Amino acid sequence: MKVFPINTLLPKQEVISDIVSLGSGKLPEHELVEKANRSELSYLRVVKPQFIDKDLIAGSDDFYNSSVQHFNHLKSSGYLTEVSNSIFYYQQTHHSGTNLGGWIIGVDGDDYLEGKVKRHENTIRAKEDRLVKHIQVLNSMAEPVLLSQVLPQKLNDLATVVIQTTPNLSVTDEMDNLHNVWVIQDELLQASVLNEFQNLDSLYIADGHHRVAGSSRFLIDQFGHNSGKGFMALIMNEDDLLIKPFYRIVKTEVKHDQFQSFLEDQGVHCTKLELDENSDYGVVSFRKVCCFCKEQAFIFDLPETESSKAVDQLDVAITESLIFGPAFNITNTANDANIRFQRGDMSIKKMMEYLNQDEIGFLFHSNTMAEIRAVADEGSIMPPKSTFIEPKLLTGLIVETYK
Repeated sequence: MKVFPINTLLPKQEVISDIVSLGSGKLPEHELVEKANRSELSYLRVVKPQFIDKDLIAGSDDFYNSSVQHFNHLKSSGYLTEVSNSIFYYQQTHHSGTNLGGWIIGVDGDDYLEGKVKRHENTIRAKEDRLVKHIQVLNSMAEPVLLSQVLPQKLNDLATVVIQTTPNLSVTDEMDNLHNVWVIQDELLQASVLNEFQNLDSLYIADGHHRVAGSSRFLIDQFGHNSGKGFMALIMNEDDLLIKPFYRIVKTEVKHDQFQSFLEDQGVHCTKLELDENSDYGVVSFRKVCCFCKEQAFIFDLPETESSKAVDQLDVAITESLIFGPAFNITNTANDANIRFQRGDMSIKKMMEYLNQDEIGFLFHSNTMAEIRAVADEGSIMPPKSTFIEPKLLTGLIVETYK
């Protein structure tokens, strides 16, 4: 791997809460709009200028001009500090009490295009194009992508030393997650960290497929190959990630008891499930799926698949190919109006309350990074909405600039 220190802008601690924010998909849009309008320093005004001007159309010249205007205003405010040639250690104390940490460095765009930064999702070219344009007009990127791998123990040892010191930045978000950042400019420490990453032969995208693709394209288009510049990435040991599933909610005329009868007719074993208010994806395990309606729930065992492909071994893939098709006539969950998705960090009981009478819900065990790696290594794509991976990062906490 080719990795580098990066040039950045950091918010000053006294105004950090006014600048940084969880982004789209992490907070409801109405809350983000309110935040953007509440503070003229909000970085949301840079990445989502339509939040304060509803007439702006994403991807239009007016959209990009407004974004640049807000960015320039923020830079001229004096509340951003330029920090050059640095790497960072980031730690989030998750609201569950778990500490999630990793290194923020630059990763060469060529490594992505050459397949050494491996993906498990497809990207949409039009969305990539918009991101490339946005990075180009701002000459910056406002949030690290999340990469993962089985990391060497030495990186953990170095992190243990770093976190004994006082963080340079610290802020708590609306979900009660504490974000701490350490700036590392010591050349010997930088060299030790970067050397460990340079010895890796691959990294895996955990979150941010479009941003990896867009920023890689930008770097090569703007600076060429072997430029010594990289896209900003938070790289974590795969065992330290929090990986949760998504609920799949199917709209159907098939009743819950009819579906159970369908499964039993196929020789699939079903067991009634007793739930409490806190029951979540922990009630299911490998090859077992939770199915529920508004009134009741059960767990069923998945049949085995004859395919040897890693992607076909996933519980979600087995359910979609062997069950959703015959039972609901759903053959493509990426493009079917009768299926929707909900993050799996809500209890099953609460999800049951939100169901409509004509809906049936499904919940799977969490995929592991080992499963995701296997899918990426064979060049396959995970089924849509297979994983919800944390930590979720803050927009504007570390802004990479391209000089």
